[in-house]
Amino acid sequence: MKRLEIDTRRGAGRPVLLVVLVVLSLLITTLWYREGDSGPLHVTRRALLAASQPFAIAGTFVTAPMRSFGGWLSGLGTNRSDYDALQAQNLELKQRLAGLEEAKLENERIRALVDFAKTQDLKTIGAGVIGRPMDSRQRSILIDRGGSSGVKVGDPVIAAGGLVGQVVEVTPWNARVRLITDSESGVSVLVQRTRANGIVRGSIQGPLQLEFMSKSAAPVRGDVVLTSGLGGVYPKDIVVGEVTDVSSQQADLFPAITVSSRVDIDRIEEVLVIIGGAATSVQPGGGE
Repeated sequence: MKRLEIDTRRGAGRPVLLVVLVVLSLLITTLWYREGDSGPLHVTRRALLAASQPFAIAGTFVTAPMRSFGGWLSGLGTNRSDYDALQAQNLELKQRLAGLEEAKLENERIRALVDFAKTQDLKTIGAGVIGRPMDSRQRSILIDRGGSSGVKVGDPVIAAGGLVGQVVEVTPWNARVRLITDSESGVSVLVQRTRANGIVRGSIQGPLQLEFMSKSAAPVRGDVVLTSGLGGVYPKDIVVGEVTDVSSQQADLFPAITVSSRVDIDRIEEVLVIIGGAATSVQPGGGE
């Protein structure tokens, strides 16, 4: 009974404490609003804030790794299907970008071909390269135009940089072109600067050789070599290449002259076939 009375007495003091706290808070609030910024309550508050600022900064610094870790954990909860969808979308965008870039490059190459044909005033049709030589001995390409498009054996083939070769086989849908770098190819040419005539032939090694050019009319490095039009196979004034090397021994009848094509024949993707002329019979070692 005594213990129960003690507990009752202790609980009876709690309302008094509550009333005191309420009155005290009202008194502090009234003083806060009545005094100015220079009042004791305001000054005390600013002092407490200044004193606690270093602890707040330290707390933020200490808890930053934990907050970062919590963010990483929440990221792990990302739906797997959303991640897969984003990956698929990213792959699709990359493929589209690659397709647009390829289309841009193709348009530039075709535009260069068309401009070249206009400057030469030639009747041509465009064709794409669909087959390349399997080894260095077979210097020819396969194109996607044939007899149904008007292509005939003997038709010259050019690119934006100059002469490529001559059609040697034709089917209704495609044609085989012997490249000027083939050892059986021959092109009647002249040196633009001197007007001296000769024959450009391919070789097994690859470089073009300018033959039957006398020492007195030998070109120099950088001279441009053009088709001469002799023989009626190739139109006149199509660029064949540039002279890159001239060497001669005293006993040689003709100097050794190397010519570099302006066409990157091993990487060519589009060509123009010159059509409308009479078909020419192509024989091994001929074409000049």
